[in-house]
Amino acid sequence: MWRRSFSSASALRELKDRKWDALVIGGGHNGLTAAAYLARGGLSVAVLERRHLIGGAAVTEELIQGFKFSRCSYLQSLLRPSVIRELELGRHGLKLLKRSPSSFTPCLDGRYLLLGPNKQLNHSEISKFSKRDADAYPRYEDQLERFCKFMDPLLDSAPPELLQGISSFNDRLKNKIHNSAFWARCLRQAFSMGQKDMVDCTDLLLSPASKVLNNWFEGDVLKATLATDAVIGSTGSVHTPGSGYVLLHHVMGETDGDRGIWSYVEGGMGSVSMAIGNAAREAGACILTSAEVSELMINDSGRVNGVLLADGTQVHSSIVLSNATPYKTFMELVPNNVLQDDFILSIKHSDYSSVSYLYNYFFFFVTQFY
Repeated sequence: MWRRSFSSASALRELKDRKWDALVIGGGHNGLTAAAYLARGGLSVAVLERRHLIGGAAVTEELIQGFKFSRCSYLQSLLRPSVIRELELGRHGLKLLKRSPSSFTPCLDGRYLLLGPNKQLNHSEISKFSKRDADAYPRYEDQLERFCKFMDPLLDSAPPELLQGISSFNDRLKNKIHNSAFWARCLRQAFSMGQKDMVDCTDLLLSPASKVLNNWFEGDVLKATLATDAVIGSTGSVHTPGSGYVLLHHVMGETDGDRGIWSYVEGGMGSVSMAIGNAAREAGACILTSAEVSELMINDSGRVNGVLLADGTQVHSSIVLSNATPYKTFMELVPNNVLQDDFILSIKHSDYSSVSYLYNYFFFFVTQFY
């Protein structure tokens, strides 16, 4: 395994002189995670970050002299426990601080609603507005937790994919087996939930959050507090179909084994990226900042063979992973006349209007052209 750390100058020299097993465009937390796992697997990996610091949307910067801020993301919950455990992020500097309380809702009449991880406190607080809602709230949380358990395998599994251009019978067979195993797991989870929960889960995923909350509660203060999780980071409203999923999305994560508990990160969200970057470096990955990629290099057969940096440096690799957005990757970095017209059309019409699309739900692509 290639285990060296470089300064920027020596890294630039090394970049030009070797062919890497894999290159990662962008040092966001997804790109750094991929680099860490690839390096731990014994591959030579280089991460090329355009800015002067790693992290992408999970960064901590001194925007005002003497004051550091998390610029985009601001809380942690959906970083998968398996990633935290396998990369030993705690040992690499990640420290999570559970939110308690999780929400404070003041009212014009002087009352307020305080919610957090303490179930007894939640019951007492909600009872100030509605005893019925206070009794229903634990059942509401239990149902959402059951739905989260159904979603967990989907979050931790590679999604099924129809691979194109594969002539090998063995490759096609492996792909079919993988896809069949994925759907088999989904069916097992569905059967374990039972018919009623499966119907309710489907209804929640497709419904407006207002419908979901109205079915459970009568008090506007509680519904308004919970509805925040259905609209934060999106351009929709609580009446938008599908906002019920956003509501569920915000209780899918966990902190130190506690479901639905979001956490602050000591040192800001940049500490998440720094911890992953430290794990990647320890495994042997080379992480280079101020290294902007201007174009993917595609050979005559249509296969990628590296990238061209903005300063003209050529970096060679037969595999390139992009942590940039789909539009940036395929419309700006891939040369013209490489991609099919229908694929280009779908990328052009990708909807970037929601900030969740840009900042919360990162897209990660392996770019390997044939």
